[in-house]
Amino acid sequence: MIALPLWLVPAAPLALILLFALPQARDALRSLLPLAALPALLAALAAPGPMPVQLDWLLLGAEFALNDTGAAFLFFTAVLWGLAGWQALRLLADDPHRDRFLACFLLAMSGNFGLLVAQDMASFYSFFSMMSLASWGLVLHGSGVAQRFAGKVYIAFAVVGEVALFAGLAMGAFATGDLALSAMAAEGVPPLAVALAAGGLLVKLGAVPLHLWLPLAHSAAPAPASAVLSGAMLKAGLFGLMIVLPLGDAPWPAAAAALAAMALAGLVLAPALGLVQGDPKSVLAYSSIGQMSLMALGLAAALAAPGSWTLIAPALVLLAILHAFAKASLFLGVPAVWASPRGATRRAVLLTLALPALALAGLPGTGGFFAKNALKTAIVDLPQGWMLWLVPALFLASLGTALLMIRALLLLGSAKRKPSVPADVLLPWFGLVLFSGVGLSLAPVNGVAPLSIKLSDFLPVVLAGTFALLALALARAAHLRFDPPTPGEILGLFRREPDPKPLPMLPPPPRRSRGLVLYRGRLRTTRPEQGSLAILGMTAALALFALLPTPTVEVTDHPSEITSP
Repeated sequence: MIALPLWLVPAAPLALILLFALPQARDALRSLLPLAALPALLAALAAPGPMPVQLDWLLLGAEFALNDTGAAFLFFTAVLWGLAGWQALRLLADDPHRDRFLACFLLAMSGNFGLLVAQDMASFYSFFSMMSLASWGLVLHGSGVAQRFAGKVYIAFAVVGEVALFAGLAMGAFATGDLALSAMAAEGVPPLAVALAAGGLLVKLGAVPLHLWLPLAHSAAPAPASAVLSGAMLKAGLFGLMIVLPLGDAPWPAAAAALAAMALAGLVLAPALGLVQGDPKSVLAYSSIGQMSLMALGLAAALAAPGSWTLIAPALVLLAILHAFAKASLFLGVPAVWASPRGATRRAVLLTLALPALALAGLPGTGGFFAKNALKTAIVDLPQGWMLWLVPALFLASLGTALLMIRALLLLGSAKRKPSVPADVLLPWFGLVLFSGVGLSLAPVNGVAPLSIKLSDFLPVVLAGTFALLALALARAAHLRFDPPTPGEILGLFRREPDPKPLPMLPPPPRRSRGLVLYRGRLRTTRPEQGSLAILGMTAALALFALLPTPTVEVTDHPSEITSP
């Protein structure tokens, strides 16, 4: 066992936040942001792994340990947070609210690391909530109309998901009398408890119809935040579902059918809605919905055929690693495109971005092809009724992802250069592209067995390219112009229009005039945190007033004479 204490994995980002309270050291501490993920990376790659830790004084008795699945998730999560933090430092170098963003970034990082090593319900829920609620600050960072609308939608879904997760865990703990997180998948847990906990985790997974927050949040947040939202935090929902669901035991046909229906809806809606988006980050967000729906389909298959879970589990881990590195590199590639001038540099960046895009589409020879074939091989023992539509669903997933990747690359190719974006944002992006190519071989998981490649395996990518060329030719021949819809799908109907511009001030009165003249004051833009600070201030004042000593009175022999000390 290595000497690295496991509690240091979530504690390192929290320690950096506390050190940020020292203004004189803040400039030097900012450069340490990517290194906050180093203890998590060392713990994930250590062989043998860190020893379990039990802290009886923390919460209801916290317990931390790292199993094989947790080590694989912790590996890619640590890499993503480190490289995304590096780009955030450069991308937001001149942002006046940079430190506020970095504080929320570190809190969400600590929560993401902590839930992967937590073994008890209280710790898992606490870290999961820390990650979800701190990410609200990442979505709201720009403070624009789009960010505020996305923030409202995100926090509404996050709170509902947290309440459902807490209720499910509490019911499971009460039914079993055990606070261990693994007890949720044991016998005696009410189906309602499992459904509530799974519902809260499916919100974070972005499963249809609980996905409405995802495209808005990804498009509103800065690119480094979008990278960790899609690459790391969505996988937290998958990781939790792999723990709380009774996988590998008795079949749950009703739950399997419901989860399969949600997954199939995501596989169909993701390309249908993503192809009409005008923002490349929104297109990538809908691609994440499709990819996570594919992983949810694997969970549904395991609920229908428990005997196949031993094969489905490693396939899902491989899919999670592949999607994490590839999708995060695409999100970090958006500022890389902004920083590259048109010409040879822009073409080189786009060709490099095509590598993780092809891996997501499952091009034969890439990691995505082997991961998806591992899932296809693992579900051969399903009932015949499942196999009739499951194989077409996997083909549809590859075709839809390929179409979305083409759409995202075309939008990025036409993006304007932003001189304000520093050129060194390409360094962390290029590092993540390298990880998307070799991540499966570096991750602490069993190697993928070599598969024979057939010509039919190229069909989804070839069809996607053919459809894209036909659509471009038709649009140019017919002079068609396409206006993207309002982001947010059905929630876009409830978007509040921005307030009208204030009326100009009336001209000043003549100097000789003595009449009463009314001026229109300058309108101030209200900020959401002002109300929160006011509430906190009143609460502190009331608490201080409650702590003041109560005056005492002394009663003398004469009732009319009352003196106060």
